[in-house]
Amino acid sequence: MAPTLPLGDQASDQDNWDNGRLARKRQLLTEIVLRNRLTALVVDGDTTCRVLEQLLLRSYGVQTQGVDNGRDAVALIASGVKFNLIIIDMILPVLNGLEATRQIRDMGVHCKMLGVTACSGESERQAFLAAGVDVFIEKPLDPEHLVPILRELDGQ
Repeated sequence: MAPTLPLGDQASDQDNWDNGRLARKRQLLTEIVLRNRLTALVVDGDTTCRVLEQLLLRSYGVQTQGVDNGRDAVALIASGVKFNLIIIDMILPVLNGLEATRQIRDMGVHCKMLGVTACSGESERQAFLAAGVDVFIEKPLDPEHLVPILRELDGQ
């Protein structure tokens, strides 16, 4: 028999069903990531955002590395380190996300690049896409946006 919650806090059948579905999705995604040993670089000048994005990725089994500026991201890629996914913010210290994305693409890097930013205007979206990101997402990064990308990477 399932444990019960005190009155007022009782989960509905819909909540229980959704939790079961989410748990199964998480299990399947973890299997995908472990099978493919996915790696991600998280580039964000805001420590809190960077850590939260890395924690989200790690919750799906993705190995992550984080840097806080565009110059360090470009240097890391130039050193030969390879990633399946790069998540990069638009507004970065030292070298902004647009220029860092251009430089990474100019090195011949073809991995999936996800541009995330708090700037949600159409001009920002177009600028980020023109710089070379594959997907533009307004912060915060969430499972709704991340899960399809991890599934896509499973097919590679």
